[in-house]
Formats: sequence, structure tokens, C-alpha cells
Amino acid sequence: MPLCHRPESQRSGNSQRGVHETADIASISNLFTSVVDEHSQDSPLEEADEKACSCESLKLPHPTENMCQFDGDANDAILTGSVGEKASNMHQAPQALQARQQVQPSKTRRLRKKLRDKTLEAQVTAFQAWHKPHRTDEHITPGVDRSFWKWLARCLTFYIPSWFLKAFFKMNDLRQRLAFRQKVLFCLLLAATYALVCYFLIIQPIASCVVKVPIGMFSNQSPFCHAVRNVIYVYMALGGAFTLLVVFCVARVRYTSPTFEEHDTLLVMHMPCYNEEESVLRRTIDSCVESSYDRKRKLLFIVADGTVAAAGQKPTYRILLEDIFDHSADLEVGIDNQARSYTSFDADGVSDNLAFCCTGYYRDVPYVIVVKVGRDDEKDRPKPGNRGKRDSQLLVYNFFHYVNYRRFWSPLFENLEFNMRVCLNIDARDAEYMLVVDCDTELQRTGVSYLVNQLQNDPKLIGACGYTGVSNRMSSFVACSQVFEYWLTHAVLKAVESMCSNVLVLSGCFTIYRLKWPNSRPAILHPLILEDYAGSHEKTLHEHNLLSIGEDRYLSTLAIRYFGSDCRLRYFPAATCTTVVPDNLSVLLDQRRRWTNSLIHCHFAHLNVLPFEASFSKYLGLLFIIGCELFMVFVLPLALPAGVVLAVISVLLTDYAWIILLVFCLLPVLICIICNDWAYIPFYLPFFPMIAVFSIIIPLFSMWKQDNIKWGKTRGG
Repeated sequence: MPLCHRPESQRSGNSQRGVHETADIASISNLFTSVVDEHSQDSPLEEADEKACSCESLKLPHPTENMCQFDGDANDAILTGSVGEKASNMHQAPQALQARQQVQPSKTRRLRKKLRDKTLEAQVTAFQAWHKPHRTDEHITPGVDRSFWKWLARCLTFYIPSWFLKAFFKMNDLRQRLAFRQKVLFCLLLAATYALVCYFLIIQPIASCVVKVPIGMFSNQSPFCHAVRNVIYVYMALGGAFTLLVVFCVARVRYTSPTFEEHDTLLVMHMPCYNEEESVLRRTIDSCVESSYDRKRKLLFIVADGTVAAAGQKPTYRILLEDIFDHSADLEVGIDNQARSYTSFDADGVSDNLAFCCTGYYRDVPYVIVVKVGRDDEKDRPKPGNRGKRDSQLLVYNFFHYVNYRRFWSPLFENLEFNMRVCLNIDARDAEYMLVVDCDTELQRTGVSYLVNQLQNDPKLIGACGYTGVSNRMSSFVACSQVFEYWLTHAVLKAVESMCSNVLVLSGCFTIYRLKWPNSRPAILHPLILEDYAGSHEKTLHEHNLLSIGEDRYLSTLAIRYFGSDCRLRYFPAATCTTVVPDNLSVLLDQRRRWTNSLIHCHFAHLNVLPFEASFSKYLGLLFIIGCELFMVFVLPLALPAGVVLAVISVLLTDYAWIILLVFCLLPVLICIICNDWAYIPFYLPFFPMIAVFSIIIPLFSMWKQDNIKWGKTRGG
């Protein structure tokens, strides 16, 4: 096959890799020398004002290697600012220069600040996000207190002998028994907390203050009832203030302008798949292809996680290579013979794997397909090549890190880069954003363009997600009840997260990450993020819940940890998609078990290591969001039944209590009206009886199943 070279004129913006002309370097060097001589006479105040500057005035042939590239040194930034200012003022008349010098310094600073705010390059260089993680040895070594927690779990669960776990639970692996003990320890501590809270805030107040029965530690004449009454008033005041905050955040996010501009930055559309049917795959692929983003500036990147086939179904990789994309010839030759090795990551750590890759065009959209086929020694296993969704994501992230920074080399990555250059005429270094979409997701046509436009306009955005709706809303009562619940978690929860701090989980079904900054420094491709996300160390129960079943949330956690001091993860409701939700209770429980346990452990990970070098206000906003969400997980299973009991007592003893109760129950409907989302109001009826399932059964079930790090059921039936 002849080697295809892409003309330099066709390469876009920041990803060009040209060579500066000697004449340009000489002229710029002379200009820089003259400016430095003049700059030495400027005041320190003007030096500080000119710290951030625009690179547009120099017009260097190599945007990513010019002198305005920020390296963290304030002196370099000052000199660069003077270069930009002097170069732009070279042709001004002397009278204009004199007039400018007569302007008051404060007004000059305001004008310069206003100009800097309008300059994209100045905004990028201002916050030094690529210099921010500063990790210590404590952060580099995960699980520094692992031995203490192992000892504590063994001591407090001594009454559960190992032979009992081996005989009745078939836990022959020491790690399984340790995870079970850690789960029992967690549940015991939670049960003790529940007992104390239930006694002092429910049982004793009802007995002493409502029923007036002299039982327990306090009598009905003690100051206890007065204290409880004050606690209830404070709780109601906080609840009212929180409701007002929610309404403000929801309205502010909901009515964000839906307008956008199209851009031509290369966008990678990553789609991990496992055992999906052809109709599901076609729907997702077609929605990506038919999106309004330029067909020639998006790249489908599909990763098939092993040669796995569901019972009675055709393997997913054969559906991709035979039925959707035309690669039957490769199947006849044998994809195992063409597979290349790469380093994979799964629940057991690091291992080698083999993968086959092919490229082509689908309706004028270039695509890459990677099929993980497995090593020779795993061909007889039930799932050869399967390493999980996190490994599929790491394969893509590590590949783009390799082509940009020449690390994480593997034969697969080298072959993949060569095929993209020769067959697709694409330089993988041109990619700046990556869309992550699940195989059962259908994108709205303009959603991708809208999120890309937000990332282009805000250089401090490292990731953005859109609204996810339910596509199979009428398939069953369980599916119908999730329509309003999905609306609450996006329109309310993500809106509050986005306004007060960061979105704590960018959903894997519809998210766009920034791969690198405009100066080509790594964003989500930062090696420390990829190192922590790989999780190549020995894992405890906590780390398994982070990496094995909560990969999407944990990646967002790492992005906030390393870049949360300067960057944002936001939610935009104008970008929408739909997904298929579980239509029976058993599949719903397995799905929400994964989501709930990943939420708990990722929030504990946030509390263990807060964002590096963030301000106090950012810490406060993050802790507020974490506290609210942990309250919903841990307190609602106890507070909701207690609230129902108190509501019944209040209705029986008070004439107008039912009005307050009715307003409280219809509060979600009121928020729905404020958002002008009238179509979701009818779905509140099937959601209301399922509140007990979402708020009580699922959290308790999830906490008891923490040691289950398997995905469980993912399909109905």
C-alpha cells in the first residue's frame, strides 16, 4: 500500500508540527532583543500588568512552540507580554505613544485586563493547569493505611471464622474473605450510627414529645423536647434554604443559551462495546454519524471488549466487522493472526493482551475498530480478550497520549497510528476532544456540536456532559418510573453540582473530555491521571469499588483532584441524548448497586485527597455537594420512613398538616414547571410509589453488596 502524506496546509491549528524558517527566527530574535532593552526601563507595576499576553501579534509559524507558550515562570511571561505589546505598537505614531503614556495607570490596567479577558491564549496561560498536580509520596502510594484497615476488619469480625466463609460462601480466595470482612465492618458501623440517630431523633422524641409517654432516658417534662423542637426548626430552615438554592441553580442552568457555533477541531467519538445486538449498535453509530458536527472532522473509535457472545447471539465483534463495516476479508484471514500486543488493565492488575485494529470510512466518516482478542493461553476461557470497560477507555487514552508525548508505546499503538496516517490521512495529534458514548445511547443531532462549542469558548472546561433521557419509557412500569428520576438527577442534581462546584460524575453515556489544552499540554491525558486510573496496584474493597464498577465516576474524581483548582466539569441541558434503562427490578438493582457504591467510595476518595492547591471556597463548595449526596445515600433510608411516620401523626393531630405534606410531595412537580419541562409531569405518577425503592431499598442493598465487584445483569429478560 503506498504511503499517503497529508499536506501541511491541511493540518489544523495547534497540532501543526512544522519547522520555523531561519529568517523568521532571526527577525523575531532581533525584535525580542530590542524589546528586552526597552523593557528594562518599565516599572514593576507594568511588568505585572503584562504577565498574560496574546500570541496572535507575533504570528509565528509554530503556534505550540512560540515564545508565548507558558512554562510556569513569571519572568518569561513578563518578557513575552512585552514582546506582544511592542510588536503590536511598532507602527504607531509617536503622538499616539505619548497620548497612551499620559493615561492614568489604573485606567491602563483596566483596559489591559479587559483585553486579556478577550484573548483565548491569555486565558489558557493564566491558570497553569498543566503544572498543578503536585503530588507527595502519600498520594503516589495508594492505600498507605491498608494494613491498619485489614487489621481492624479482622479484629471486629473475629466471630466470622474463615472456615465458615470457605464452606458456606465458597470464598477460597483470601482477598474475597478480606473484602467480606471489610463490608461487614462498614455495615456494623453504619448500623450503630443508625441506631443512635433513630433513638435520639425519632423514637425518644415521639415517645416523650408527641405521645407523652414517660419512657426512655428523658421524661416529657425535661428540656429534651424543647431541644428537639429547636433542632426541627433549624432542620426546616436549612431545608427551605436548600430548596431556594436548588430552584436558583436549576433555573440558572436550565435557561442557558442554546445557541452554538460549529467548529472544525478533530473530535474522537469513542464507543466501547461488549455484547450488544446489531440494532443497538447501528442506532448508536448512526446517531454519531448523523450528528451535525462536520463528518470529516470526527473519528469513530470503537473498541470491542473481547470476542464475547451472549447466549444465542452473534458476537459483537463479528457484527461490527461483517454486518456494519465491511471487513469480512480480515475475518477470513483471521484477526488473531493480525493482532498486536498492548498493556491492559483489569481487576487483577496489569497484563498483556492482543488486539486487532482496522480502519475505513462509514458514510464519509473515518473510523477505527479495535477488537481485543486475548492471548493464546486464554482462547479456551469464556471471555477471551475481555478486560472491562476501564481497559477499553485506557486503551484510547493511552494511544492518544502516545501519539502526542511518545510514552506508553506498544506495537498496537504504533500499528494504529500508521494505519490512521496511511489509510485515513489523519494525524492523531490533531485530536483535542473525545466524546465518550455508550452503545445503547442515541445522540440528539446538535448535542455534540453544542458541547464542543462550550469547550472551545471556555478554556477552563476540562469536561462537559449533557442531559440523558429514557428511550424505552413505555416498555415496563420500572422503565416508566425512571423517566422522572432521570430528569431529577440531571435537571436538579447535576445543575446544583455544576453551579456550586463541579459535576462529580460525567456520565459515560454522553460526555466530552478535553484531551489536551490549546498549547498541547495534556489535560485528561495527563500521565498522573492515567496512572491512577490504571490502578495497577493491589486493591482493597474501596479501590475495587473505585476501579472495577465505578470507572466513569472515578475518572471525573481524578479530573477534579488534579485540575479542580483551576478547571471545571459542567453540565449543559441543551445537549441531549437518550439511553435504554433497565425494564425489570433485578437489572435495576444491579445497575444501581454499581452506581451507589461507586458514589460512596468516590466521595470518600474526594475526602481523602481534596483537589490539589484549590482555594478555600472551592473546598467548601465541593464539601457541600459531597455532604448533600452522602446525606441522600446514608440518611434517606432512615429519614424517609421516619418522615412518613411523623407525617401520619401530624395529619392525625393537626388540622392543616395535610396541606404542608401535599406541598412537600408536589415540590418536584413545581421545579418541573419552573424548568418549563411539562412533558415530564405525568411521569411523576409512576415515580412516586418507586421513591421507597430508589431511596431505601437500593442504598441498603448496595451497601450490603459492596464486596460484589461484578457488573451483574446488564440486560433484561
